[in-house]
Amino acid sequence: MEVLKNIIHKEIGSLPHSVKRIGGGYYADVYKFDYQNSEPIIVKVYKSAGVMQSEISQIELLGRHSLFPMPKVLFSHLANKEYDKDFIIMNYLEGENGGNIFYLSKAKRERLANQVIDNLIAFHSVKSPDGFGEVGSKKRYEVWNEYYKEKAATILDMALQLKNKGELSEYAYNIMQKAVTQFDKIFYLPITEACLIHGDYNMWNIMVNKQRCKVTAVIDPCGCMWADSEYDLYQLNNANGKHLHLFEVYARKKQLSENCLEKMAFYELFTEIEHYYKSGHPIKNMLVKKQTDKLNYYMEKLL
Repeated sequence: MEVLKNIIHKEIGSLPHSVKRIGGGYYADVYKFDYQNSEPIIVKVYKSAGVMQSEISQIELLGRHSLFPMPKVLFSHLANKEYDKDFIIMNYLEGENGGNIFYLSKAKRERLANQVIDNLIAFHSVKSPDGFGEVGSKKRYEVWNEYYKEKAATILDMALQLKNKGELSEYAYNIMQKAVTQFDKIFYLPITEACLIHGDYNMWNIMVNKQRCKVTAVIDPCGCMWADSEYDLYQLNNANGKHLHLFEVYARKKQLSENCLEKMAFYELFTEIEHYYKSGHPIKNMLVKKQTDKLNYYMEKLL
């Protein structure tokens, strides 16, 4: 931490009077640096190489279309001999983590949910004229199913490696294998619009002024890309999303495809396994079992 402080000191000209870890996940740890005579800053330290550059591109793209402030990247550091991790410095945005917000009042829940969903719809309203694919990549696909079927097969290979190491259950792998085999039956409707998605749009990544019942910021995209807009939707049920009825609010504002629930179950399990593989984070077996059961349920219902 002292080396990190010194690098930042060289960049901004002063040392913090306090440093506090305020969050983190599969790919990074997040710290708040407080200063006596200036605004605090946020420092995001990445656990793996290559993640930082992708996130910078995603923040910049989403920030141009968000209804609410998103962080500005003020400085970026590539791992070197002085400090062996990538990190970025961002401006501090006011608010408390939205995943901790609960209201007894139905009116307040609806007010907050409408803000959260209107912003998501604003993202989804942005279309790529070049087709589907990763933000920052020049490779584009005209057909979502072509892109995502290839991605799902890659994730299945990741799942096999996790299973062979004893980290993923045989049951979860078998259901994923079945889902890839039945891909065309699950994704039977054409997806024609390449929409901008956040990739990790849940209340943990929404900052809120609880007293004013107002969204103050949107943070931490992960897997932002040009995609099926419904790729974002399973995240609406995470954190306190069910308390706020986020998915139901989205469904009232925007028509869903008839196979939306099946796709959501597929996206959820496959994305979760991809994160475990890439981050090296220990698998949460109870969570994966629940996600696997859900996908299996919808496959049996559909097929």
